[in-house]
Amino acid sequence: MLTADIPPNQTIYIKNLNEKIKKEELKRSLYCLFSQYGRILDVVALKTPKLRGQAWVVFDELTAASNAFRQMQNFPFYDKPMRIQYAKAKSDCIAKNDGSFVPREKKKKQEEKAERKRRAEEAQQSAMPSGPGSQTNGGPKAPFHHGNLNAQEQAAPNNILFIQNLPHETTSMMLQLLFEQYPGFREVRMIEAKPGIAFVEYEDEEQSSTAMQNLQGFKIAPQYPMAITFAKKRSNATRKRRGSEKKKERAWKGSIGISTLQIFFFPEEIVCKILDHLHDDPSAIKSFSLTCKSFYSIESRHRVTLRPLRAELLPRTFHRYPFVSHLDLSLCPRVDDATLNVISSTWKATLRSINLSRSRFFTNAGLSSLFVNCSGLVEVDLSNATQLTDLAASAIAEAKNLERLSLARCKLITDMGIGCIAVGCRKLKSLCLKWCLRVGDLGVELIALKCKQIRSLDLSYLPITEKCLNSVLQLQHLEDLVLEGCHGIDDDGLSTLEQSCKSLKMINLSNCQNVTHTGLSSLINGTEQLQQIILAYGSSVTSDLAKCLHTYSKLQSIKLDGCIITWSGIKAMACLCAPIKELSFSKCLGLTDDGLSFLVQSHKDLRKLDITCCRKITYTSIDSITSSCTSLISLRMESCSLVSKEAFVLIGEHCSFLEELDATDNEIDDEGLKSISRCSKLSILKLGICPNISDEGLAKVGNCCSQLKELDLYRATAVSDAGIAAIADGCPALEMINIAYNDKITDTSLISLSKCWMLKALEIRGCLGVSSIGLSAIAAGCKQLTVLDVKKCFNVNDSGMLPLAQFSQNLKQINLSYCSVTDVGLVALTSLSRLQNMTILHLAGLTPNGLAAALLACRALTKVKLHASFRPLLSQSILGYMEAHGCIFHWRDKAFQKEMDPKGWKLHFGKSGSEVP
Repeated sequence: MLTADIPPNQTIYIKNLNEKIKKEELKRSLYCLFSQYGRILDVVALKTPKLRGQAWVVFDELTAASNAFRQMQNFPFYDKPMRIQYAKAKSDCIAKNDGSFVPREKKKKQEEKAERKRRAEEAQQSAMPSGPGSQTNGGPKAPFHHGNLNAQEQAAPNNILFIQNLPHETTSMMLQLLFEQYPGFREVRMIEAKPGIAFVEYEDEEQSSTAMQNLQGFKIAPQYPMAITFAKKRSNATRKRRGSEKKKERAWKGSIGISTLQIFFFPEEIVCKILDHLHDDPSAIKSFSLTCKSFYSIESRHRVTLRPLRAELLPRTFHRYPFVSHLDLSLCPRVDDATLNVISSTWKATLRSINLSRSRFFTNAGLSSLFVNCSGLVEVDLSNATQLTDLAASAIAEAKNLERLSLARCKLITDMGIGCIAVGCRKLKSLCLKWCLRVGDLGVELIALKCKQIRSLDLSYLPITEKCLNSVLQLQHLEDLVLEGCHGIDDDGLSTLEQSCKSLKMINLSNCQNVTHTGLSSLINGTEQLQQIILAYGSSVTSDLAKCLHTYSKLQSIKLDGCIITWSGIKAMACLCAPIKELSFSKCLGLTDDGLSFLVQSHKDLRKLDITCCRKITYTSIDSITSSCTSLISLRMESCSLVSKEAFVLIGEHCSFLEELDATDNEIDDEGLKSISRCSKLSILKLGICPNISDEGLAKVGNCCSQLKELDLYRATAVSDAGIAAIADGCPALEMINIAYNDKITDTSLISLSKCWMLKALEIRGCLGVSSIGLSAIAAGCKQLTVLDVKKCFNVNDSGMLPLAQFSQNLKQINLSYCSVTDVGLVALTSLSRLQNMTILHLAGLTPNGLAAALLACRALTKVKLHASFRPLLSQSILGYMEAHGCIFHWRDKAFQKEMDPKGWKLHFGKSGSEVP
C-alpha cells in the first residue's frame, strides 16, 4: 500500500532507523523526540529480524500525529533520516480508549467484577438519605440548606468527596475544571443512573478537605448550591484493584524510560539542539522537560531566558534554573522589593537583562539590591514605573555596566535623578526617556556629557529646547535620535546649533510642528551616515524641505505620514540621488497620480510603499508603481477608494516578490485576487471591507500562497465556508485570521481552520452561524491560540468554553461579550494559567457570584472589561484583592445592542484596548 493511500492514524510508523541502537534506548529517544507534538500513549520497537529498524509511536490525538508526520519527515535520527507514514491499523491502546479492544476473557471478567463492586459501593452511598438531593436525585425540588447535612457530614475524613445537589446537565468536565484548581486533584466519577451526584478524588485527605471548604455551597446554577461531604471509605478489594492499576502504569512508564528515577542516554549536546529547535513553545518544552531526570537536569542548565506568568511562580524556578541571564517580568504586574531581593541573590552571577516594564509595587530599595548584587546587568526596562522617584534613579546609578535603559513614562524622575544615572552609568549605549515630563535640558545635557557611548537616545515628548542639543550632537557614536513631540524645539533654536553629528543614521521629528526645512537643515547639517528620516504629522513637504535631503547619499527611508504634500516637494524628492528603499505617505493630503507616478519612476529600487488613505490616487498611480518598482515587498493601500479593480491585476503581474499587501476597503475582486496569488511569498494579506471578493478568489490564494501567515477578511461578506476551507488546506502556516461579521461563515469554517495548528489569533465576532461546535474544533486543533474574539457569536455557550479550558493553555486574551456563556463556562476558563485579558460585557448568564469566583480563580489576570452594573455588586474586598495583584478593571456603561452595527470598523490583533462593535 502506498503512503498516500493510508488514511491518517493516531499511530505513525517509522522506518530506516539505526539498527545498532538498543531497543530500550531507541524507545526512550523516540519518546523524547516526538513528545513535543503531543501526549504519547505508547512507543513500540522490536528487535526481531523482520522488525529491526522500525518503530510505532502512538499519539493521544490525530492532530499531534499529523504534525509529527509532517515536521519530522527525514529528520536525521542517529545519523539516518527517518521515513514516516501513518500506521495501517489501529493500535491496541487506541482500541482500548474507544472501546473496540476485546481483552482476554479471564482478565475481562476480573475487571468487570471489580468495577461492579466499586459502582455498587458508590451507588449504595448515593442512595443514602443524607444530603440535599436524597429525595430528588439532585432535582430542582430540593434546594440546598446548610442545615440539611446530618450524620454524613460527620463521616471520617477521606480523600474522596461526595458531591450532591448538582443540576442534571452537569458534566464530569465541568466538575473537573472546578475541582482541579485545588492541589492533589485526581479524577471525577459520575453515576449515569443517578444524575445530581458525583465523586471527586484527591491525593490525600488534607487536599480533599481544602477543596471541600472552598467549594461548599458553590452554585453551578443559581438554585443548586453544592453539598459536599466525605465519601465512605473504600473496601480492601477496591484499594487492591486501584493499587494493581497503578503498578501496571508504573511498569509501562518504566518500559519506555519516562520514570523520573531513570536516565535516558541522549548526549547532552543532542538534547540542547532539540531544545533550541523547540524555541519558546511552552507546551512542547513542558512535555519534553518531564520525560526523565536526565533531561530535567540538562534543560535546567540550558535555559537562560525566563518569562514567568506571575511573580509568585518565581520561587519554584530559583533552584531549577540556576543560569538565567534574561528575565522578563512584563507579565508580572506585582513585583515587590522582596521579589527583587531574591532575584538579586539567586542570579547575581548570571543575570544580564531584566524587564519590569509592566511591574509595580517595587521601590528604590528593591532596585538598589538588584543593581548592587547583579553587577553584570547590561539591560533594564523600567517603562511605566510611574511610582519611581529620584531615589530609584540613584539606585539605578549603581549599575556600572548598564548599556540599555528604558525609563518611558517614569513621570516622577527629574533632572537630578537623570544626573545620578549619567554619573553612575557611563557605559550607557541606549536610553529611552519618552514621556519623562520632569526631565529637561539639564538632565539631557548631563547624559550627553557623561555617557559618551550613547548610540540610541529617545527624548520624545520631553519639555526640552535646543539648549541641550549642542551637547547631544557632540556624541560621536550617536546613531538614532528621537525628538517626537518635542514642542519646545523650533527653527529659531535649531538655527543656533554649533555642532553636527556625523554618525547619525536615524532622526525622528514627528509631531514637531514648529520645525520646518530651516530647522531640519540646521539639525542634520554635516550628518554623513543618515539612512532614515521621519517627519510624520509635521510641516508641509515643500521643495525646500526635500532639497535639505539632497546631499545624503545613504538615505534609504523617508516617512511623511500625515503631512501635506506639494507638487514642488514631490519633484524635489524625485531628484534625490540616494537609493530610496522605503516611502510612507499614509494619510497625506495633496498626493495625486501625477506626483506619485513621477516619484516612483525616479526611485525604481523601492521595496516598501505606504499610501494608506491617499484618496486621490487612481489606476494611473498603481500602473506607474507596478511598472517601475517591480522589487516591492510591501504595499499598503488601505482605503484608496478611487483605485479600480483592474489595478490589482497589475500588482500580481509585476510585483512577484510581494510579501505584504493591505487592500482593505478597496474595489479588488476575484480576478485581482487570482493575479495577486502569483506572489508566492505573500505572508500578510488584508482584504477587510472588500465586498467584491468571494470563495473563487480565495481558493486561488489558498492554492498558491502557502507561506501566508496573516489574513484579514473583516466584513468580506461574499466569503463563505468554501473559501475558508481553501485557505486552511493551502496555508498551513496561518497564524492570524479575521473573519468578523461575515454571515456566510459557519462552524464548517472553524472545523477547517482547526487544521492550522500554528493559529495564534482568531477574530470571529458577529459570525451568527458559528457555535460551540466550531469553537470546540478550534480549541482541540489550534493549541497555540493566544487571542480569541467571539463577541456577538450568540450561539457560543458553556459547551464551547470547556474545550477551550482543556486545550487552549496558551490563551492570553478573550472577548466573550454578548455570548450565551454563564457562570459555568466562565469558571471553566479559570484553568487557563496564561489568561490575562477578558472582555465580558452583556453576558446574560453571568451572576455576581459566578463572576467573583472566576475573578479570584484567574490568578494571571491583568485587565478585565466589565459592564458598570457589576461594580456595586462585587465586594470591595474582591476588587481590592484583584487590583492589589495587578488587575485593572475597565467599567463600561454601554447599552445592549440588539442588532449588528454596520458602521463597525477594523480589528487590530493583539490590541485589547480596541473595542469594535
